[in-house]
Amino acid sequence: MLEKILRTLRSEPLALTAPAFASITSLFEGRLANGEFSRDGTDMCGGKVDIAGMTIADGIAQIPIRGAIGQGLNGFAKGMGAVDVEDVETEINLAEADPSVKVIAFIIDSPGGMVSGTPELASRIKSIKKSKYAFAAGQTASAAYWLASQADAIFVTETSDVGSIGVYLAAMDETEAYRAQGLKVDLIKAGKLKGIGFPGTAMGKDQREHLQARVDDIHNMFKSQVQKSRRVKVDAMEGQTFMGQGAIDAGLADYLVSNKSEFLKMIAPK
Repeated sequence: MLEKILRTLRSEPLALTAPAFASITSLFEGRLANGEFSRDGTDMCGGKVDIAGMTIADGIAQIPIRGAIGQGLNGFAKGMGAVDVEDVETEINLAEADPSVKVIAFIIDSPGGMVSGTPELASRIKSIKKSKYAFAAGQTASAAYWLASQADAIFVTETSDVGSIGVYLAAMDETEAYRAQGLKVDLIKAGKLKGIGFPGTAMGKDQREHLQARVDDIHNMFKSQVQKSRRVKVDAMEGQTFMGQGAIDAGLADYLVSNKSEFLKMIAPK
């Protein structure tokens, strides 16, 4: 399973900050009551880990989006801190169906994650009929910002790190490493684009152009969905992040608050 996760990280387009990619890769290589919900995860020994999920109080459903974002994650991945878009959507459905909930608040601290499932969840957030807001509790970057951008408004603090509207694909060329071991891979295939990134092979021009076009398409999808909901400056969508007031000036966020308590007070149902 860990090898499958690593292959996905290294072969699929990611809306994820580079430091988070390095951290997550290193990690895998190295080894309803009272208005509260939990997302089940497991530890390294298979034991159950209760992960904080949605809470409902005073008419506000707080849905946390913390950690790397993925789709169809297993318990171990969630136990190690990742968040599954399917869990978030389930909580959105529950919040919409609960008559006591007047406002949905997304509490976000995430570097982003995999593209799979992110545009669909962003569309689901956009479709919410109740008032919906996002609070950048820390980092709200890449796929996490993709989701936040669909809220009615985004609140940041002075040190919130927001943006990173970009996509990349980390392709590993292991030909030199194989050569150093006296190995040469002779890949027999049909289809000029088949076998892209096969271990021990170098990428051809057609293959690279194909992957670049795929990354460009996803970046355009990302920007288009953001621009349909927000007036973000075009030059602020090149993969960089902005802090606090800078994010507001770039059109990435709307309000500056001191902390989450102030945010919740501002969005409280009247």
